[in-house]
Amino acid sequence: MQAPDSPRAPAERRRLHTEIGEGLRYVHHDHRLRTLTMVNATTSAALALLNTLWALYLLRSLAMGTTVFGMVLGLGALGAAVGALAAPSLAARYGPGPMMLAALAITPLTQIPLLLASPGLAWQFAVAAALFLQLACAAAAGTTQRSIRQVITADGMQARMQAVSTWLTSGARPVAALLAGGLGTWIGVRPTLIVGTCLLVVPLVVLYRSPLRSLPEVPGPPSAPPPPPGALAQPAPSPSGTPVPNPTAARDVRHDRSSGGSQ
Repeated sequence: MQAPDSPRAPAERRRLHTEIGEGLRYVHHDHRLRTLTMVNATTSAALALLNTLWALYLLRSLAMGTTVFGMVLGLGALGAAVGALAAPSLAARYGPGPMMLAALAITPLTQIPLLLASPGLAWQFAVAAALFLQLACAAAAGTTQRSIRQVITADGMQARMQAVSTWLTSGARPVAALLAGGLGTWIGVRPTLIVGTCLLVVPLVVLYRSPLRSLPEVPGPPSAPPPPPGALAQPAPSPSGTPVPNPTAARDVRHDRSSGGSQ
């Protein structure tokens, strides 16, 4: 990409903790960013808790073979790709708010075949289809909410907004994994999976309680700040470097003079 190299003023020296605080305040004060970040973080935490015990449950409790297990995971990855690719068209047709709400409502329901499953080929197909649908919904909702966050965030805050979301989302995963291990040891694997399924309802409730649930279209970018009051009155330089008089200002002056002469 060819672009003219314009000289830049030296960047102001900033402290890391100051910029972290600015990012947190920026996300917190915008209800749209706050809601979508919480939806993303709670979804990630619930899925991390489920995924920690998922392989153990399928391979041991359901006696699924390793080859079938790999095929199930591959089908789930295919579902994630399909959901991400279909997200723009679905958001354009139904609106990003209703589409995300429907995806978050379907996600907990996809856990039902896993919780009811028993060893057997029929249940293996059911679990694979449920995983495909689950990851398709998660990818569709995740792609849409990330797009909205990037569009509505000011250019100078993009990195800090994304850092806040990544910190909350990635930071929740090891905590959820530790919780899954503790609960799995204490109450058992299947009850812990039920807890994780209930946690998948949390992002649905967060979005439902927000005005974003009925968002009809992706909002536009933030408007640029208005120019200073005196900027419009500055004369534009001519090619020779001589200032060109502002015709509007000249008309105003003539009008003032004529008014003054008539009085």
